Amino acid sequence: KMNASMATEEILYESLPRGHLTRPEVERVKQALHQSSFFTCLDTDQLSNFALHSRIHTFAPSTPVITEGSMGSNIYVVLEGAAQVYVKDSTTDASSDGKYIQKLGPGRLFGDGGVLFDRLRSATCVAGAEESLKCAVVSTDAFKNKVLRSQNMADMYNGLLEGTRLGRRGKITCATCEDDDPENEPYITMDDFVSGVLSGSGDGDPAQLLKITNTYNIMRRADDGHQRINFADFCIYMMLMSRPDPQVDIAFLQMDADRQGHVSRSNFEAYMGPSFDMSSDFVDLFFGKGQVIRVNEFSQFLVELQREIARQAFVKAQREKGDGHGYIPAAAFIEILKTACGWRLPKGIVERLESLYLFDPVHSAQLTALKAVQAEKLKGSNAEDAAKAASRAILSDVESKAKGLGARSFNYADFMAVQEVLSQLPGICALVDQCYHIKKETISPDDFKVAARAMMGRRVTRKQVDFIFQVFDLDGDGFISPADMVGVAGVDFVHCLLPVKGREGKLTFAPPPGLVRSEAKVAPQSSPKKPSSLLGKLVEFVESFALGAIAGGIGAMAVYPIDLVKTRMQNQRIVPGQPPMYLNSIDCFKKILRAEGFAGLYSGLLPQLVGVAPEKALKLTVNDYLRSWFSVRDDVSGSDSIHFPLEVLSGAGAGASQVIVTNPLEITKIRLQMQGESIKLALDAGKAAPEAMSALAICKELGVVGLYKGAGACFARDIPFSAIYFPAYAASKRWLCGGDAEKTTALHLLFAGALAGVPAAFLTTPADVVKTRLQVVARDGEKKYSGFNNCVKRVMAEEGGENLVGSWSLPEE
Repeated sequence: KMNASMATEEILYESLPRGHLTRPEVERVKQALHQSSFFTCLDTDQLSNFALHSRIHTFAPSTPVITEGSMGSNIYVVLEGAAQVYVKDSTTDASSDGKYIQKLGPGRLFGDGGVLFDRLRSATCVAGAEESLKCAVVSTDAFKNKVLRSQNMADMYNGLLEGTRLGRRGKITCATCEDDDPENEPYITMDDFVSGVLSGSGDGDPAQLLKITNTYNIMRRADDGHQRINFADFCIYMMLMSRPDPQVDIAFLQMDADRQGHVSRSNFEAYMGPSFDMSSDFVDLFFGKGQVIRVNEFSQFLVELQREIARQAFVKAQREKGDGHGYIPAAAFIEILKTACGWRLPKGIVERLESLYLFDPVHSAQLTALKAVQAEKLKGSNAEDAAKAASRAILSDVESKAKGLGARSFNYADFMAVQEVLSQLPGICALVDQCYHIKKETISPDDFKVAARAMMGRRVTRKQVDFIFQVFDLDGDGFISPADMVGVAGVDFVHCLLPVKGREGKLTFAPPPGLVRSEAKVAPQSSPKKPSSLLGKLVEFVESFALGAIAGGIGAMAVYPIDLVKTRMQNQRIVPGQPPMYLNSIDCFKKILRAEGFAGLYSGLLPQLVGVAPEKALKLTVNDYLRSWFSVRDDVSGSDSIHFPLEVLSGAGAGASQVIVTNPLEITKIRLQMQGESIKLALDAGKAAPEAMSALAICKELGVVGLYKGAGACFARDIPFSAIYFPAYAASKRWLCGGDAEKTTALHLLFAGALAGVPAAFLTTPADVVKTRLQVVARDGEKKYSGFNNCVKRVMAEEGGENLVGSWSLPEE
């Protein structure tokens, strides 16, 4: 609890007039929240709430806004002017503002730390001497009970409430009246809170449990001494813990025990205890001459502190367990890495180090073989390859043990090299993975050195590289792969960046609470192995071709009667003064069924079935090839994107390529489809019925050149059809599955195909009508068309433009 006698800020939020921020002012507020390390994980509603509940106040030049050592009650965002920041140390005169350190201009925020952590102000902020300071002001109460109240947070809190055993039951809504007393809202106990958050994180990780329990100081305590978590507490916790580096604030809260807003030498000494050497140069560098550590300096201080703790631990081991020449045994070395270096050392790394330096040959060989098998499994290797890898690893390990290579001691240079590698291990794993995907082969030590210099901008020492390859090169061949890294370090330690939609729909690696974290723990996945032999490739091609033929054949049979009706309707010539043979498509279907029977609906099916497989295979292959050629790979997300005009061009190229197959197929099919109608018309006229021709006879009659009659019209149909269909299909599929390809179902594919096919077919029907007219055999008394343009002109002049869409009308009553 803060001392009630502490000075408070002069500006009272409730006394400020309500008003609406202008659009530029709202953007200033959003800019400030985005740049603040505390508010990066606010969701979209919370951003809007902050602007909505902000009140404007203008400070005259040189007016104090907040004072170091006072209680914090407001958060300020600079809209116009500038705020000057001053800090004090133990040597500063009490009447002085302190030492000037920086100026905060528009779009900057101050006063947030005191509000979030119930601590004293750690600096003094004064309006600039030359102009007034205009600020957007939000009080502690408004921030906790209004700004943070979003639907996203309410949903998560209500989810915890459903599983509570103790506490006040109920349900939170984001639309709770502003005048409601937060004390009357549902709350949960600390036990239920910890249990609920841990279950949501997937496991009972001790590090996660430590994060939760160490934040007790931002939770409220009831009169009976039991910790209770209300909605405002929950919102603050989730906001702070969802950031990439919450451990920094947890450590700062623990060291700043008296809530002064900074860590003094006495705070630091009380926190570290007697085991830390307070006479070291480290302490003098950071706390000498009355210096204190403030929150904006603390993250760097924490990194250096971790190194100093490890250094002191090594010096102590040298003194107590060393050989007198600067070396310590392997057991002491590994113990320091496990306990004193400030990070969570992966279990797999500990096992590997113990296997290399401590275990007996049998135990070491068993563990090495297990790691090798795990690595091969991640590569997608079969059982035989995994067994061979395990054998190589065992032989390498046994050979090393036989030569006494595992028995060694470590000096301080070794320790510095290993400490640097382990502190950067996730980055090293990512570097190896990226190098592997560029090189397409395993990585050598020299490869790693060059890549580290080129991609990380730093040189790695020979000792560091030697340690990396000694730990991760399981079979001792001098090369490592991403699977080797994961096989040793473990899947839970290797991360990949996965951008997700954050606030206002922008992609981010650090989303607001409740969304998927960007550091998804995954193992490198290898693509399914392609057959390497000629026979294997041939079998794969035949299998793919056969599946395409079966799928295409089923589709062709399902819609063939419709295709037959379409051909008859498209070829029907409208003569003024004479009734048409078919009134519409339904009338056409009935007359075919009546005159030719059910079998007549499938006349000409055979060439369709024969040609469907090569047609689909060629079209899909060309489209996929062009799309992959035009696509751009995002190295961060791993996703491909293609510019829309190039997507259209890919579809057009696929449509053009299929004409090689479709034109001979179409002309043969159409002539077979029209034979039944020609026979009926001849019989109705009292003439001898023409002899029915087979598909083979039609092909012989046409010859190679004749099979490509009407190819121009076929191009005019197939190129725009595919140019429309493929981009529309891809867009429809993304829309139906909400942009998540993993959620795509067969029903999504069906509807996507329908949504893409309707406009593509409608817009290309005129070209299809022309193609049909050019490819059928002209009957007695019918004039032949000389070409594409001639057909279009004559149909327009003699039958009207509506006949270019094939007369797809509904039956008249």
